[in-house]
Amino acid sequence: MSSLPLEGVRILDLTMWWSGPICTSYLGALGAEVIKIESVQLPDGFRYSMSTPGEDWWELGPQFNGANMNKVGITLNLNDPEGITLFKDLVTKSDVVIENFTPRVMENFGLSYETLCEVNPQIIMMSMPAYGKTGPYRDQPGFAFTFEILSGIAQVNGYRDDNPMIVAGVADVISGFHASNALLAALEYKARTGKGQSVEVAQVEGCANLMGQPIADFSMNGRNWGRMGNRQPNMSPHGIYRSKGDDAWVALAVTTEDEWQSFCDVIGNPSWTNDARFQTMEGRCEHQSDLDRLVENWTKELNNEEITNLLQNSGVSAGPVLHVDEIVEAPYLKDMFQTVSREFTGTQDFPTWPVKFSGRRLDHHTPAPTLGQHNEYVLKGILELTEEHIVSLREKDIIGEKPLTARKKIK
Repeated sequence: MSSLPLEGVRILDLTMWWSGPICTSYLGALGAEVIKIESVQLPDGFRYSMSTPGEDWWELGPQFNGANMNKVGITLNLNDPEGITLFKDLVTKSDVVIENFTPRVMENFGLSYETLCEVNPQIIMMSMPAYGKTGPYRDQPGFAFTFEILSGIAQVNGYRDDNPMIVAGVADVISGFHASNALLAALEYKARTGKGQSVEVAQVEGCANLMGQPIADFSMNGRNWGRMGNRQPNMSPHGIYRSKGDDAWVALAVTTEDEWQSFCDVIGNPSWTNDARFQTMEGRCEHQSDLDRLVENWTKELNNEEITNLLQNSGVSAGPVLHVDEIVEAPYLKDMFQTVSREFTGTQDFPTWPVKFSGRRLDHHTPAPTLGQHNEYVLKGILELTEEHIVSLREKDIIGEKPLTARKKIK
């Protein structure tokens, strides 16, 4: 792609874990120069999540690698006055600072928005606190699971009469893309007016925003949504059914009487399809447990692809439940995967972005940076420090290329 929308924009990325890094990875794919800032004292915790024990273990976290492409990476100890000075020097040459700490962290660093404005009056500061900068939870840390349970997402996910379910950290992605949209708007405002601003996206609020339908239903009708598993109140049969094979499943949904008749025709109109309980949608929904058992007696005799083809060709919605290894080979997703090579982790396929500009997919430009990989580029090329100064910073552990704890073990 010859020209990208955010070329010329520089972003200082202090975020950790998933919500902030997925946001800045996307902005980097859009052409921004994203400088990910960690420290040897406290690298991004995602480096360690699901990491394989062994040499260079801090580079092996799959979630870190997936969430931090399209960035350059440096280390800088912001608990050291000299580290703060260097950070402020970078702020003078940047457009955006983004962080997802609790509000007290940037204040303790002495890096409030007001302070950053003294350094660069046009700076945009994007903050992603867990619960906002005000209120009783202001200084509480939060992660995806807590956002899901406190926003209502978990409460409506799970089987009827069973426990609420978290949804595999989806709250981080929700928060990250709320933040990216807000930041793109702030950049547009700056382009038109020359003015920066402070932008706040409380992560739990991003998740509550996703809950518009249940909240509106309670507000309007007094109905408090519970858990329905894979069912819908106005569709039947509807759900996930076992199919032939090891841990193989198929999803199907019947939404109208015409689709019900088509479904019955596909399965050969067995006698139970004439049961009085199943002659209307209302009846099928009321007796769905019994209906599900009968439907699964049919689905478990066929593989999920065969079921899908039979039903789809008859106008009934259906699809196989794919395992992760099958997703990479799925014909409708194959164009979305990109082969990426990185030191320490080798070559793998990663999903790119579901965005195309003039028919060309937005892809990844670089793999996730290794810890401190671009210290020389940023400190020499942008801040114009001397080699002697950089050596001094490394000796004082203001910068580095290995976590401090790992390096001490190696010595």
